[in-house]
Amino acid sequence: MREPELCELYADEQLLAVSKPSGLLVHRGWGRDPVVMVDLVRERLGGTVYPLLRLDRGASGVLVFGRSAEVARVVQPQFHGGAMDKRYLALVRGVAPQSCVVDHPIPSKPRGPRGPAVTEIRRLGTFERYSLVEARPHTGRLHQVRRHLQHLSLPIIGDTTYGKSEHNRLLADRFGLERLALHAWE
Repeated sequence: MREPELCELYADEQLLAVSKPSGLLVHRGWGRDPVVMVDLVRERLGGTVYPLLRLDRGASGVLVFGRSAEVARVVQPQFHGGAMDKRYLALVRGVAPQSCVVDHPIPSKPRGPRGPAVTEIRRLGTFERYSLVEARPHTGRLHQVRRHLQHLSLPIIGDTTYGKSEHNRLLADRFGLERLALHAWE
């Protein structure tokens, strides 16, 4: 397997934002992948970096790193506490409401206690029985966007955990979409 290219989106003395491709882990936590995003960024910068948020392996999009432990201590809580405006695009099965707010508790780690979780959902368009939505999570829980969309009976295409396999196969066959249709775009 060829090592993915690292695409920088923003860099200064304190922060680095990169584009994470679908299929790549952020760090070695749940997997034993030979290459993860942290490795690629460390190699590029020649030093230690600190991921300020995580994206699921299947998701693509903007990933932000602190360039020091001090920056990570200050900025990371802002991502999880709702001070940062995070926006995701998702292709879902079903016609989403024009807009809604999902306020449904979910765990912040596997088998952990449920905690407050809030996500704003806005429909951007529809195609047959599918919708393109923007999701803006205000909290940082495990699989929050995926779980909140599934809670609305709008599973993300390509989601093998919370989605519907028949729709995943249909869109893979019809359009070649063989990944989680979730992108952290802002």
